[in-house]
Amino acid sequence: MMARSQGLFWLALQLSVAAAGAAGALLSAPAGGLLFLVLLPLNIVTLKKGWDARDNPQRNKTLADGLAVAGLLAFPALVFSHGLMTALGALLLATTLALNVQLNHYRKFYLLQLVSFVLLLVGAAEADSGSYLLVMAAYCLLAAFSLSEAWLDRGAATADLPGPGAGQRAGMALLSMALAVIFYLLIPRLAPLHWGAQESSAADFYQNSAWEGSARQSFADPYQPPAAPQNSSQQQYDQLQEITDLSQINHDGYHYDGFNESFDIRNPERSGLVDLNAVVARMKATHGTYLKVRTFDTFDGSRWHSAREDISRKLHTDRSGKAVINPAAEQQAAATRFRYTITIEQPMPAWLPVAPDPVALWVPSTVIALDQFAQPLLPGMLQPGMRYTVSSTYERQDKRLVSHATAAGKADLQLPRDFDSRILRLAYQVTAAGKNPYEKAQLLEQHLRNGYEYSFDSVLSSQGYTPLSRFLFDDKQGHCEHFASAMTIMLRSLNIPARLVTGFSASSQNPLTGYFEIRAIDGHAWTEAWIDGRWVTFEPTAYYRLPDGQPGTSVAEQISRYAEDIQHRQQQAGAGEFSGSALLGSLWLMLSHGVILLLAFLRLLLVSLWPLWLLLALAGVLAWFSRRYWLPPLYAAISRWKIKHYQPRDAAAALRFYLWHLQRISQCRLPARPSSQLLHEWLLQVQQVYGEQAALQRLAELVDAVIYAGQQVDTEEIRRLVAEVSFSHR
Repeated sequence: MMARSQGLFWLALQLSVAAAGAAGALLSAPAGGLLFLVLLPLNIVTLKKGWDARDNPQRNKTLADGLAVAGLLAFPALVFSHGLMTALGALLLATTLALNVQLNHYRKFYLLQLVSFVLLLVGAAEADSGSYLLVMAAYCLLAAFSLSEAWLDRGAATADLPGPGAGQRAGMALLSMALAVIFYLLIPRLAPLHWGAQESSAADFYQNSAWEGSARQSFADPYQPPAAPQNSSQQQYDQLQEITDLSQINHDGYHYDGFNESFDIRNPERSGLVDLNAVVARMKATHGTYLKVRTFDTFDGSRWHSAREDISRKLHTDRSGKAVINPAAEQQAAATRFRYTITIEQPMPAWLPVAPDPVALWVPSTVIALDQFAQPLLPGMLQPGMRYTVSSTYERQDKRLVSHATAAGKADLQLPRDFDSRILRLAYQVTAAGKNPYEKAQLLEQHLRNGYEYSFDSVLSSQGYTPLSRFLFDDKQGHCEHFASAMTIMLRSLNIPARLVTGFSASSQNPLTGYFEIRAIDGHAWTEAWIDGRWVTFEPTAYYRLPDGQPGTSVAEQISRYAEDIQHRQQQAGAGEFSGSALLGSLWLMLSHGVILLLAFLRLLLVSLWPLWLLLALAGVLAWFSRRYWLPPLYAAISRWKIKHYQPRDAAAALRFYLWHLQRISQCRLPARPSSQLLHEWLLQVQQVYGEQAALQRLAELVDAVIYAGQQVDTEEIRRLVAEVSFSHR
């Protein structure tokens, strides 16, 4: 039975912090703070009630059962209204309150610790900000205080012990956190299981009666475009503009010209009224990817647009919000698909960013539309807090994304009227060594990545020049729209169908939260080429890298990559602006590079001098097994050196020092003296092995006189007697 009540306050704080942290991650930071203010007094009251009834916990059984039943009843309701994780958190919260009023033994105390830890993990699984580390640090500190009180419980006789000081408990908490950080940095990140992972939610459910009236349940082939637009009226066109082109309305959301009906590559606006480093969306996934938003097939020399806009195809969603885009692909093994969940943080156009090729998606809407390239969109702008899940095929070739979208047509070979013949000559020159379209596309990609410089600031303007010509032959620097446009047009000049695609580069994973952070500056353009009956992704912009289909081997590697991404973004978004995240990223890179250099140096030593290390290892093994022969003489030599250089100042300390080292010297032929053996008994053993030692006997008499009788003795006499002691063989 519990004997100490001192730990209940720390336990109440610990439980409240865990629950509030989970609520802050699942709902919002204000909701977490409010829940903490409510839970702290509630936990204190229920724990006090359990403590008062610790001799007879049955007194609170009715209350405990009521709390447990309330949690069970709330669980299914919250599953359908707020999702599985929120319902699980509420159930765990009810469990803690039920255990509080029945707390009479430390077994239940440790069960509460386990429940609170699960609550902490629930919050960690949903946290999308590194500030959750503060919650984890506070939890660890409070756990050190409450667990130390549990350790002190030894029955009623020890109930009044004060226990360790605050400094000792805080030190233990810091040590635990340091070990956890080291463990976290070194272990590989495991892939998520993804069972029950489809999520879809929004503050306002998306509905459109006009869309629903023409919607179908499925399309046999989503990549076969309709023969002709079914709705071409000005009203339908205006509706499309309203939900997709934020530049046409006064809105403070995220804006990128590449998501409009058309855009000018000379100076495409990006971010709108949102800071370039602001997070506009977050993606929960096993690895990074490119998220497609718009596809363009027609270029007039400065502007891209689609040959036709058509969103006449509509799909109904079922009760769970699921819409099957590709029924044939859905029948294939689920293990070959890539599932990810995206949360919108800033208002954006209605086009849903998805990885190629979407098979099914779960959205908070009764209906979706597909454009002429089978890209999905909702009947309204994407609002902050809106969350949807997508399952894509995610086929790759040489680490390149492959899409089976709408097949190539005449528009995918279209060239501008004032096409510069120098571009054609350059394309032929660069691809001369290519044996097939794929090799030629690779050569063009490498030429642009290696021979041109990425610059986020637009350095080009029309001024009577074709933008691509000036980019390719004069300035040789530009932003991603120039690189992607140049590669697309050069591929077309070689009679290889190509398209320009805009979307997001979702490749920067926050290692603390696990989310891939999509920022305003990540709006991107790249090229797709029609090769062997499918669209293959190419990345001609040097600043960007193709997303890795595999997660990092360790968290430390992911942190280094994340820090590099922050530095790159800071350089492109504003070189003169101060950024705390960029500063922390720089410090981390300096630290990691220093560690890498040290490890590289150690590895060099190990590899180049391996015969020496092998010899030393063999010598070490031999020395360990023969230590009984060489270790006592070594200790004796060290003790003789210390005796020779010792300057005694106090007789009692000198006697202890000399006798301890004389005992070590005698161990060359005698066993070590046990702590229970009297000094005179040890002297008898010495005389049997080394002969009679009058000086040792006199030292023993001085020990009795100084240590036990408190007499004063000249330290010079002690030094003289020690010098007379001899442990030579008889």
